[in-house]
Amino acid sequence: MTNDVTRRAAGVVGRLGFAGVMAGALLLEQQAVAQAAETTTFQLPLMEVSQSWGVPAYFTIFMTATVGDEPGVTSFGVANPPAYDGDHVLDSAVRIRWVNLSTGATGMIDMPVRETAAQPCTCAPASVPVRTGAGRIVALATADGIAANVSSGLGTFMAP
Repeated sequence: MTNDVTRRAAGVVGRLGFAGVMAGALLLEQQAVAQAAETTTFQLPLMEVSQSWGVPAYFTIFMTATVGDEPGVTSFGVANPPAYDGDHVLDSAVRIRWVNLSTGATGMIDMPVRETAAQPCTCAPASVPVRTGAGRIVALATADGIAANVSSGLGTFMAP
Protein backbone atom coordinates (compact mmCIF):
# COMPACT_ATOMS: atom_id res chain seq x y z
CA MET A 1 0.00 0.00 0.00
CA THR A 2 2.87 2.39 0.76
CA ASN A 3 4.28 1.96 -2.76
CA ASP A 4 0.84 2.60 -4.26
CA VAL A 5 0.40 5.83 -2.25
CA THR A 6 3.94 6.92 -3.17
CA ARG A 7 3.26 6.29 -6.86
CA ARG A 8 0.01 8.27 -6.75
CA ALA A 9 1.70 11.17 -4.92
CA ALA A 10 4.57 11.16 -7.41
CA GLY A 11 2.05 11.21 -10.28
CA VAL A 12 0.20 14.18 -8.75
CA VAL A 13 3.46 16.04 -8.12
CA GLY A 14 4.59 15.31 -11.67
CA ARG A 15 1.31 16.60 -13.14
CA LEU A 16 1.43 19.69 -10.92
CA GLY A 17 5.06 20.28 -11.92
CA PHE A 18 4.20 19.98 -15.60
CA ALA A 19 1.20 22.32 -15.18
CA GLY A 20 3.42 24.81 -13.34
CA VAL A 21 6.02 24.73 -16.10
CA MET A 22 3.34 25.26 -18.76
CA ALA A 23 1.76 28.14 -16.81
CA GLY A 24 5.19 29.72 -16.36
CA ALA A 25 5.93 29.40 -20.06
CA LEU A 26 2.62 31.01 -20.96
CA LEU A 27 3.28 33.88 -18.55
CA LEU A 28 6.77 34.40 -19.96
CA GLU A 29 5.39 34.33 -23.49
CA GLN A 30 2.75 36.92 -22.54
CA GLN A 31 5.42 39.09 -20.94
CA ALA A 32 7.55 38.89 -24.10
CA VAL A 33 4.59 39.96 -26.20
CA ALA A 34 3.75 42.78 -23.77
CA GLN A 35 7.33 44.03 -23.99
CA ALA A 36 7.31 44.09 -27.79
CA ALA A 37 7.76 47.88 -27.81
CA GLU A 38 8.87 49.37 -24.51
CA THR A 39 9.73 53.03 -23.92
CA THR A 40 12.11 53.99 -21.13
CA THR A 41 12.41 57.60 -20.00
CA PHE A 42 16.01 58.38 -19.04
CA GLN A 43 16.42 58.05 -15.28
CA LEU A 44 18.24 61.42 -15.10
CA PRO A 45 16.97 64.35 -17.19
CA LEU A 46 19.17 66.61 -19.28
CA MET A 47 19.41 70.11 -17.80
CA GLU A 48 20.57 72.90 -20.10
CA VAL A 49 20.62 76.68 -20.19
CA SER A 50 20.29 78.91 -23.21
CA GLN A 51 19.38 82.52 -23.81
CA SER A 52 16.92 84.50 -25.84
CA TRP A 53 17.79 88.16 -26.43
CA GLY A 54 20.23 88.03 -23.51
CA VAL A 55 17.72 86.52 -21.07
CA PRO A 56 18.79 83.09 -19.73
CA ALA A 57 16.35 80.22 -20.14
CA TYR A 58 16.72 76.97 -18.20
CA PHE A 59 15.33 73.66 -19.54
CA THR A 60 14.91 70.18 -18.08
CA ILE A 61 14.48 67.68 -20.90
CA PHE A 62 13.57 64.03 -20.45
CA MET A 63 14.89 61.85 -23.25
CA THR A 64 13.36 58.47 -24.11
CA ALA A 65 14.56 55.21 -25.60
CA THR A 66 12.09 52.84 -27.28
CA VAL A 67 13.16 49.25 -27.89
CA GLY A 68 11.41 46.20 -29.29
CA ASP A 69 9.95 47.55 -32.53
CA GLU A 70 12.83 45.95 -34.41
CA PRO A 71 15.51 43.66 -32.90
CA GLY A 72 18.73 45.51 -32.09
CA VAL A 73 17.27 48.96 -32.84
CA THR A 74 16.72 51.71 -30.26
CA SER A 75 14.69 54.82 -31.11
CA PHE A 76 15.74 57.89 -29.14
CA GLY A 77 13.16 60.61 -28.59
CA VAL A 78 12.06 63.54 -26.42
CA ALA A 79 9.38 63.08 -23.73
CA ASN A 80 8.81 66.79 -23.01
CA PRO A 81 9.88 69.13 -25.81
CA PRO A 82 10.28 72.76 -24.67
CA ALA A 83 7.72 75.26 -25.91
CA TYR A 84 8.51 77.47 -28.89
CA ASP A 85 9.28 81.02 -27.82
CA GLY A 86 10.46 82.48 -31.10
CA ASP A 87 14.23 82.31 -30.84
CA HIS A 88 16.79 80.01 -29.22
CA VAL A 89 14.86 76.76 -28.95
CA LEU A 90 14.89 76.30 -32.72
CA ASP A 91 18.65 75.76 -32.63
CA SER A 92 18.74 73.58 -29.52
CA ALA A 93 19.72 69.98 -29.99
CA VAL A 94 20.78 67.03 -27.90
CA ARG A 95 23.82 64.83 -28.46
CA ILE A 96 23.29 61.26 -27.29
CA ARG A 97 26.29 59.01 -26.80
CA TRP A 98 25.48 55.36 -26.16
CA VAL A 99 27.34 52.16 -25.37
CA ASN A 100 26.08 48.58 -25.49
CA LEU A 101 27.62 46.98 -22.40
CA SER A 102 26.88 43.48 -23.74
CA THR A 103 28.68 43.89 -27.09
CA GLY A 104 30.95 46.91 -26.63
CA ALA A 105 29.33 48.74 -29.57
CA THR A 106 29.24 52.54 -29.24
CA GLY A 107 27.75 55.43 -31.15
CA MET A 108 26.57 59.02 -31.12
CA ILE A 109 23.62 60.89 -32.62
CA ASP A 110 22.51 64.52 -32.68
CA MET A 111 18.80 65.27 -32.54
CA PRO A 112 16.57 68.34 -32.09
CA VAL A 113 14.65 68.75 -28.83
CA ARG A 114 11.50 70.10 -30.50
CA GLU A 115 9.93 70.31 -33.91
CA THR A 116 11.39 73.30 -35.73
CA ALA A 117 8.08 74.62 -37.06
CA ALA A 118 7.98 78.39 -36.42
CA GLN A 119 4.74 78.42 -34.47
CA PRO A 120 3.74 78.34 -30.81
CA CYS A 121 3.64 74.65 -29.97
CA THR A 122 5.35 71.97 -27.94
CA CYS A 123 5.82 69.68 -30.93
CA ALA A 124 8.13 66.72 -30.40
CA PRO A 125 10.45 65.79 -33.26
CA ALA A 126 10.32 62.31 -34.72
CA SER A 127 12.33 59.75 -32.78
CA VAL A 128 15.70 58.77 -34.22
CA PRO A 129 16.27 55.01 -34.76
CA VAL A 130 19.78 53.71 -34.08
CA ARG A 131 21.19 50.19 -34.50
CA THR A 132 22.50 49.64 -30.96
CA GLY A 133 22.33 45.86 -30.97
CA ALA A 134 20.77 43.70 -28.28
CA GLY A 135 21.87 43.96 -24.66
CA ARG A 136 22.22 46.44 -21.80
CA ILE A 137 22.49 49.99 -23.21
CA VAL A 138 23.71 53.06 -21.34
CA ALA A 139 23.04 56.44 -22.97
CA LEU A 140 24.29 59.91 -22.02
CA ALA A 141 22.49 63.04 -23.30
CA THR A 142 24.26 66.41 -23.39
CA ALA A 143 23.24 69.82 -24.71
CA ASP A 144 24.27 70.61 -28.26
CA GLY A 145 23.70 73.58 -30.52
CA ILE A 146 23.66 76.95 -28.77
CA ALA A 147 22.54 75.62 -25.36
CA ALA A 148 25.03 74.98 -22.55
CA ASN A 149 25.02 71.79 -20.51
CA VAL A 150 24.09 72.17 -16.83
CA SER A 151 23.95 68.43 -16.14
CA SER A 152 23.84 65.45 -18.50
CA GLY A 153 20.88 63.15 -18.88
CA LEU A 154 21.46 59.45 -18.31
CA GLY A 155 19.45 56.38 -19.20
CA THR A 156 19.99 52.65 -19.04
CA PHE A 157 17.75 49.96 -20.55
CA MET A 158 17.72 46.50 -22.15
CA ALA A 159 17.39 46.19 -25.92
CA PRO A 160 16.09 42.88 -27.31
